[in-house]
Amino acid sequence: MNRLVLLMIIVAISSHVSADSFRCGRKIVKVGESSNALVKKCGNPVRKYSSSEVINHHGLGQRVSVSNWVFERKGKKDMIVSVRSGTVMKLEVD
Repeated sequence: MNRLVLLMIIVAISSHVSADSFRCGRKIVKVGESSNALVKKCGNPVRKYSSSEVINHHGLGQRVSVSNWVFERKGKKDMIVSVRSGTVMKLEVD
């Protein structure tokens, strides 16, 4: 019984860790990396699309353009990587 509880805790913790990074083959992509590093690690995305989001800039809401890059992952859901000014800003599962 204790092994089952321990396994459940490990799985829960590991799912939270993946929010700031994801694996491309043997390489790991993290928020804050350059878009050039992203392409070197994962190759070109299967598609790109643009969106905008509001960020807090010195206490004021400012709308900025974001490029969203979609990467297919074998046996897993696609990963959407938001890139702004050449930097990986956000990682989310499609």
